[in-house]
Amino acid sequence: MIKNEEEVFTWLKIPDEYKDLLEEKDSTPQVIDKLKKKYDRKSIAFPGEAQNIYQSIALYYRYTKNRYYQAWDIISSLYERMIKYQEENGKWIHKGMPLVWLRDFSMLLGYRVIAKRYAMLTLCEDVIRDYKEKRSLDKKEGGIYFRLAYYHGMSDFEIDNYSDKIFKIYEKNSIKSLYPEWILQELDNDWINNYPSSSELYVYKPNLAYIQNLLKSLSNDKSGDNLERLAEYILSLVPGFRTYRKLRSETTDYDILCNIEGISMDYRAEFGRYFICECKNWKAPADVTVILKFCSVLDSAKCKSGIIFSEKGISAGKSKNKFAERELLKAFQRNGTTILIVDHSDLEKIGEGQNLITLLRNKYEKIRFDLSKQ
Repeated sequence: MIKNEEEVFTWLKIPDEYKDLLEEKDSTPQVIDKLKKKYDRKSIAFPGEAQNIYQSIALYYRYTKNRYYQAWDIISSLYERMIKYQEENGKWIHKGMPLVWLRDFSMLLGYRVIAKRYAMLTLCEDVIRDYKEKRSLDKKEGGIYFRLAYYHGMSDFEIDNYSDKIFKIYEKNSIKSLYPEWILQELDNDWINNYPSSSELYVYKPNLAYIQNLLKSLSNDKSGDNLERLAEYILSLVPGFRTYRKLRSETTDYDILCNIEGISMDYRAEFGRYFICECKNWKAPADVTVILKFCSVLDSAKCKSGIIFSEKGISAGKSKNKFAERELLKAFQRNGTTILIVDHSDLEKIGEGQNLITLLRNKYEKIRFDLSKQ
């Protein structure tokens, strides 16, 4: 049994050069910076010394301090660097190690919905690795099978079914599959089988590199598919949001439909059980006609709320609360319909680390209370 910090330090085989640094209160950013300088991206891309050091330092925080947030930050920085290596070299590498630790730290923090997402991302990585060799998931040696089965209640049928689908998606588009987040968007969302805990309701953990990649693609996105994918991705990360992309009805098309589950104590409860999203990747701002048409769609579906993702925002007079923006206020005052606008600058902020949950709350309060500034 590990009894003290010194014993943990020895057990994890952490080099002495990190010993004093790990005792400092702001050790985490310093350690991350030191690791970046010591190990280039190629050295961290594959199992070996560099990955072992990242893992050992994260586990030091976990076992000696119960500092799960700091352990998370260390492993997140490793995952981000592995993604960057892929982007620079255009080749897939197995990223299961950081993802499965992010899953474990999420569980320790009580983030059960977020933990399940990381488990599914890990499954994507393990499937690609294992299926290349033997066309099946390694259930004996791999670490994700027992986590999905024992702790997340997923049956063998479900695990095998998702595994087969994941590899087919990878074979069809190996470049986009560099991001397991992209693969997960190609699957159904029936794997989401629990409500968020109170501790994770405001936790927002995106893959910023994936968001930035999608943002870069918007300028050449004539079909609008990438904006829809980006919008769905950032919404799907909100614990309690179950998203669907490209749904069709007899009378209209829904770019994104979102079902809110298990949230009853904050502003999201006032959105209603379902809300609809419209994506406009236009060179011009959305005008009053777009707002009125969207109001009609929401009314037909009996939805209280909706979001318009518009690259250029809404029409002129934005700063003076006129035209399209004024129509948003009138819609709420008329029948309680809430329409939020997310434009390119908002998406860029999210790609830099802005919490979408907070961003939407501020926009909602501005509409509800007719605030001039916030």
